[in-house]
Amino acid sequence: MNILFICTANRDRSRTAEIYYQNKFPEHRFRSAGINKYLSERHGGIHLKQYMLDIADRIICAEHVHADYIIQKIDKKYLSKIEILKLEDTEEFMSEQLIKVLNEKFSIHRQTGT
Repeated sequence: MNILFICTANRDRSRTAEIYYQNKFPEHRFRSAGINKYLSERHGGIHLKQYMLDIADRIICAEHVHADYIIQKIDKKYLSKIEILKLEDTEEFMSEQLIKVLNEKFSIHRQTGT
């Protein structure tokens, strides 16, 4: 399964999720990207590209604004793949608290109602 984590700058939330879950579930492929090109590049992250959405089986957005960006700026055809964690930008890269919150909000098995 290909899982793509999306946040604003691909600095803390999505990058932490990618690294953490790739180590935890090596049988799956995890990637991450940010919707803000300037911030993503400024912080050494990856800016979201359409091909990333195409190959993803699941698109995990940190917040509604990330899903809205995909639907409004790229294409609404990705709506069925999108899940929203409601994960605020309050923790730093690979912090114990961020990993704890990720584990509370994300499951490798698809959840309903996200």
